[in-house]
Amino acid sequence: MENILASILIVVVVVLLFVLAFVLARTIVYGKAPTPIQPVELDEVDENIIAEHLAAAIRFPTVSDLDRTKVDPKPFQDLHHELKRMYPRVHSTLQVEVVNRHSLLYTWKGRDPQLEPVLFAAHMDVVPVDPVTKDEWKQAPFSGFIGGGYVWGRGALDVKCMVITPLEAVEHLLRKGYQPERTIYLAFGHDEEIGGAQGAAQMAGRLQSQGVKLAAVMDEGGSIVERGMVPGVNLPVALIGVTEKGYLSVEMQVEAKGGHSSMPPAHTAIGVMSQAINRLESQPMPIHPEMVYGMFRDLGGYMSFGLRMAFANTWLLGKTIQKKMAAKASTNAMMRTTSAVTMINGGVKDNILPSQVKATVNFRLMPGDRIADVVAHTRKVIDNDGIQLHIPESGRWEASPVSSTEAEPYQTLVQAIGEVFPDAAPAPYLVVGATDSRYYTSVCEHVYRFSPYLMTEEDLRTVHGTNERISVEGLAKMVQFYIRLMDHWAGKSQ
Repeated sequence: MENILASILIVVVVVLLFVLAFVLARTIVYGKAPTPIQPVELDEVDENIIAEHLAAAIRFPTVSDLDRTKVDPKPFQDLHHELKRMYPRVHSTLQVEVVNRHSLLYTWKGRDPQLEPVLFAAHMDVVPVDPVTKDEWKQAPFSGFIGGGYVWGRGALDVKCMVITPLEAVEHLLRKGYQPERTIYLAFGHDEEIGGAQGAAQMAGRLQSQGVKLAAVMDEGGSIVERGMVPGVNLPVALIGVTEKGYLSVEMQVEAKGGHSSMPPAHTAIGVMSQAINRLESQPMPIHPEMVYGMFRDLGGYMSFGLRMAFANTWLLGKTIQKKMAAKASTNAMMRTTSAVTMINGGVKDNILPSQVKATVNFRLMPGDRIADVVAHTRKVIDNDGIQLHIPESGRWEASPVSSTEAEPYQTLVQAIGEVFPDAAPAPYLVVGATDSRYYTSVCEHVYRFSPYLMTEEDLRTVHGTNERISVEGLAKMVQFYIRLMDHWAGKSQ
């Protein structure tokens, strides 16, 4: 008997040692070895002039409103005139089209019309300032104040900086006598904050109707986040959005007999709706960890040993990783289709039984989950034929296709990041919000979402919030980045 137990113990020890060796071996080779980026001499730019130009753009309150009749067209028109004044070479050399009254589409003709063009996108509209928080701003929201090394105001980060800095780059390149090999488009929408249907969608549709096929697109999305913001990675990370989530809002409705609250049924219409909401919140859509795994795989060479070991051995530790990430809202949103009950309405008086209750659930769809899957999941989970589901005909869209990280446009985007931001580690990223970029997937396979500036946690809180600002030094870096990326994507003149 002792010999048998000893043999079993030896087998167990051998198996454990084999597993440990296998885990360590996978950890050692995990992650892509970063390709060294050769340093380059960056073009000199005047950060003070760039800051003044962004400040001028911020002073035009180009505010979007879901009720389009409330949108004031004058600030958009005034901004167009100001851009023409600030960038004379751009406006005398490039073809400029005003699309649907307020969006701008610039065309810089390349030397070789056979090459597929590239497009740089952004939007000119901004969200309104909450009147309740107006007094919390250190500088007036539309003052365009420059001070303390920053440009202040609504749109500084989201994203008038990405309108101004590519225009600065083109003006600079024109001044040098540069002409791209392939055509460059600049596409600035006017309604991204309310869906982009009248701006980017129209510009993408125009290109499609002209038979244009784009080689690459860059729009807002991930940014360079400061060291420590990505767990286990002690350096800045350049998050490059290779896809973004889809969007769907479902209205659930319960009908019931009204009456006096003194003789209630076991569950009122509000109680029935509450049960349905509880089921939805307790039974979320399945996890799709592929995007998170891809991001950390590219960061493998920069991660702490413990984190590298975990992600190198998801066959063993995958469930633990997923459970830990699902416990935090920001990382949970990167792994699954999320649902959030955002509106509820029912009842008219405290002693009257509600005859109708409505609740709106907003879903953000992971790549791999389709709208039909979300609707089927919702019906299955609430498991109540008495609850009607109303699916909107518009205002919904599938998750965007995932753009390749092996394609040349991605690789040269990484190179430009390394040339301008040498301390940042690039990684693919899932954009959990919505951008105008989804419209350009109809004319381009390689759509990337990257905002080329360093973001701190404090900066992130100012987007759509109070005291939005961007550093003057960061603006100069953005212009240098666009100069490098335009050169990589569109080619040098000969």
